[in-house]
Amino acid sequence: MRLSRLYSNRPAVFGPISFRPGLNVVLGETRVPENRALSNHNLGKTTLARVVDFCLCRKSSAEFPPAKRPDLFKDFVFYLEVERLDGRFVTIRRSVSSPSKLSFATHDARWQDFTDAGQSEWDHENVGFDSGKQILDGLLGLTAIKPWDFRIPVGYALRTQNDFTDVFQLSKFRGKHREWKPFIAHILGFDSDLVDNGFALIERIEQLKATIATLRLELGGAQVDLDQIRGLIEIKKKEVAALEEATTRFDFALQDSSVNTHLVDELDGTIASLNNQRYSLSRSRRRILDSLQAEQIQFRPEAARKLFEEAGVVFPNQLVKQFDDLVRFNREISDERIEYLKAELEEVNGQLAEVGQQLERLNQERQAELRFLGDLETVAKYREMNQRLVTMKNELSSMERQRDALLGIRERDKQLRVLNRERDDQVEALQANIDSCGANETGRYCRIREALAELCGQFLGHKALVTTRLNKEGNIEFQAEYLDPSDHPTSEDEGKSYKQLLCAAFDLAVAKVLLNEDYIRFVFHDGLLEGLDDRIKLNVVSELRNLADLGIQQILTVIDSDLPLDAHGDKFAFDGEEVVLTLHDEGPSGRLFRMESW
Repeated sequence: MRLSRLYSNRPAVFGPISFRPGLNVVLGETRVPENRALSNHNLGKTTLARVVDFCLCRKSSAEFPPAKRPDLFKDFVFYLEVERLDGRFVTIRRSVSSPSKLSFATHDARWQDFTDAGQSEWDHENVGFDSGKQILDGLLGLTAIKPWDFRIPVGYALRTQNDFTDVFQLSKFRGKHREWKPFIAHILGFDSDLVDNGFALIERIEQLKATIATLRLELGGAQVDLDQIRGLIEIKKKEVAALEEATTRFDFALQDSSVNTHLVDELDGTIASLNNQRYSLSRSRRRILDSLQAEQIQFRPEAARKLFEEAGVVFPNQLVKQFDDLVRFNREISDERIEYLKAELEEVNGQLAEVGQQLERLNQERQAELRFLGDLETVAKYREMNQRLVTMKNELSSMERQRDALLGIRERDKQLRVLNRERDDQVEALQANIDSCGANETGRYCRIREALAELCGQFLGHKALVTTRLNKEGNIEFQAEYLDPSDHPTSEDEGKSYKQLLCAAFDLAVAKVLLNEDYIRFVFHDGLLEGLDDRIKLNVVSELRNLADLGIQQILTVIDSDLPLDAHGDKFAFDGEEVVLTLHDEGPSGRLFRMESW
């Protein structure tokens, strides 16, 4: 896998870059002297690596410049043409506005332009991000890295300045050893399953320890063993059963006596209802008596006649007779009504007597109940028994939780012992694997160590060494360091420039050893020559050209001020065909994105 061409749908702003199979130089020129302090910034050297990474399915992040300014880059669509190991090509399309959609087209000729390609020209168009990454992984066919996908080695091939602080651990893997150590072990020729299994065992062991610690909290600091707590549970169960039986008997006695506040409340309600009924009947009785005591109608004809004579009116005898008939008629009606009222009075009196008897009985019953409830000693004893029962049941539940916790601890202790034995076996097997690979001179590990030592010897004049060991926890550790002429480790790799050179040498050594396997064939060196002595720079360039001749594609970004002087004192210059992109500080036209700085 090599890079072939990078372009966009807006060539006037982001022009096409065609890469060679060998050495590719992105040169930054300082043309305005007063801008010399800015020559290492804002031209787009590092941004180029990030655009390539974006096209190769890197998840969108703040490090990708278009993500910072969507208003400027939302219309951009990028195309990356990649050469496969079989000599064919894959073009990848990804837009800034829809980064979760990917399109792929395979073709035979290099340096094609798919900006105006129709739907039929894409083998896979606008597929989802995860599916697209799987499709591209299959198209690239990097079987040497399985079971990992192409994104892991691409991360090492596209190191930016933040990734040159450690040879083996990229910045995106900070603190996540399981994400990169098994892969590095695999690349170096070790059994990566042993490494990955070690991390899995550690995770399971830590989870078990955390569970055991949680279970110990259930014990509440009590120093008890399982057999002891089981005995205590049996004793407590019998105590609870005995108290439950006594409480039940006591409760039945109280119920037989009908002593409970609920019953008293019912009596109060019934008495109140009867009192209302008695009041209503008493009002009816008073109304009847008032009606019976009313004065009878009295009519005196002689008085009426005298009244008429004084008025000068003669009272007719016939009128007197008719009036007497009327009085008689009214008396007959009054007698009938009195009989009716007497009957009603008798009925009301009977009801009042019955209500009175009920009230007397209920009041006596209520007083008896209240007297029983007032016996504080009896009720207090009952309440005390219930409280003791609740307390004892809580104690029993606590003991049962302690028993369950002890059972859980015992079971997990057993599992922990098994896992620790598996971990010991895994550590022993991994150590044996490291020893075996270190002793196999024709194996991948020894060949990569040899290639790294040779490259650093060509670069600096002295070697570097990769070592692998297990730390005190049994975890695999990788280390790369420079050696002095006596083959003793030095501190040169602690400096930024030398550390960066060591990282590049490791990536190149791996690519060189895996040239005959299905592995990536490109490496991106961002500012590799910065801070180096001129002689070392010339050595580096010479060796990069040698590796390019072997088939390892390299993209080198460099500022003209970092170019060395040759042995004759002349400024070094790359071959014209090696420089694939020239950036400069004469305004927007010299930047990777030909626009004002953002």
